[in-house]
Amino acid sequence: MEKIYATGFHNPFLPLDIYIPDGEPKVFDGRVYLYGSKDVFGGEYCCHKYHVYSADARDLQHWTDHGPALASTDEYADEGIMDGVPWSDGLLWAPDVVERDGWYYLYFCLSDGTEGVAKSRKPYGPFTDARQILMNGEPISGIDPSVLKDGEDYYYTWGQGNCHMAKLKDDMYTLDETTYAEALISHEDGCQGFHEGSSLRKIGDTYCLVYASEYMKEYPNRGGAPTKLDYAVSKNVYGPYEYRGTIIDNTGVDPSTWNNHGSIIRIKDQWYVFYHGSSGNRKYNRRARVERICVDEKNAVIAQAQMTSTGFADALDPGEQLDAAYGCQVLGGAYFTEKEGGFPMVNITSGCSVSYRYFDYGTEAQHREIELEIRALQDGTAVILVNGEKKAEIAFAPTQEDQMQKGGLTRIRGMLNGVSGKAELTIRFQSQNPGELAELYRIRQAVR
Repeated sequence: MEKIYATGFHNPFLPLDIYIPDGEPKVFDGRVYLYGSKDVFGGEYCCHKYHVYSADARDLQHWTDHGPALASTDEYADEGIMDGVPWSDGLLWAPDVVERDGWYYLYFCLSDGTEGVAKSRKPYGPFTDARQILMNGEPISGIDPSVLKDGEDYYYTWGQGNCHMAKLKDDMYTLDETTYAEALISHEDGCQGFHEGSSLRKIGDTYCLVYASEYMKEYPNRGGAPTKLDYAVSKNVYGPYEYRGTIIDNTGVDPSTWNNHGSIIRIKDQWYVFYHGSSGNRKYNRRARVERICVDEKNAVIAQAQMTSTGFADALDPGEQLDAAYGCQVLGGAYFTEKEGGFPMVNITSGCSVSYRYFDYGTEAQHREIELEIRALQDGTAVILVNGEKKAEIAFAPTQEDQMQKGGLTRIRGMLNGVSGKAELTIRFQSQNPGELAELYRIRQAVR
């Protein structure tokens, strides 16, 4: 059964209890489709099924969950889908989709290292007739397939450490071994820092390879955690590829963030980067995120984007009630989690902060009351900053009623005077006490 969510004007842009990493965006017939793997809160990387999400390109606020598209076990029979991968019951990892002659081909990989393809007449599936990807008559192995349709050719990339590529034959599951390239880019040489998650796209007549990167200026190869989506470009699909820089870095979305995976796409007149961010102070629980990006199409140059809380919107509405987990940067060891039906920031100690980019306060200076819904665990202060300027200090302490309710939620309030324009809101917690101070659940702002 399809479900529609009006969450696209936030980041993450799907509901907070839906965890879709490794997102590959594609546009078919005026709709934007997101193909990704699916994490389960409290689990590890991915699960045994895919869901496909889509939105009308003219309305990126409303996203449709089309339901299960492919499964590798029978555990989702009550959701209307059975095991569709005959050779493996592995976890379904990062996929991609391409269209040819009215068929949509879903390319996927599994946790046992195998790769396959299934097809459907619809871009959201369900996808059937799964078979393994072959080259030289044998199944290939690896992770993170992506496919670029370039004229009449279909280029298939995959791999970890080395980005492999070959052209697909007309059957769409056999790779032409005569076109095989062992390493378009690598973490071994060339200073590109390739980790995994290749996504081959085009900007004008330039090939653009987006990937999860280990690159660091001080130590280009195997230099750091692959939290960045970097890109390299070439006028020839087989390279050589020139390293250009970083598109987005998810450092700061969670203390334990480890990897990233996504791609770029132009939707109407605007370019976007799709990526993911972890939660729960773990490498997992990864949610789909998106940012607008500035692309010089003539020279194939992409300006690095900053993580925001806005999704496909220009800015957040300060009048709405906002879940804490829409924060885009968390510092000091605090993190977002699922708890008691909400999505709070927890493990808040003195010095921890969370930032929300950006609220639109309008052209005229406003006086707004800000309300934080928290669970107070110790005495402390919430310092509110707007564009780095201190606007309020709100004291909090656990009350006797809180203790009787075993940690009930409390609403604390302060005034933000003279706020205007597009602004970053930061909440910083302070206390003389060691240990956990509070849990932040929601934020509200009202004109006074």
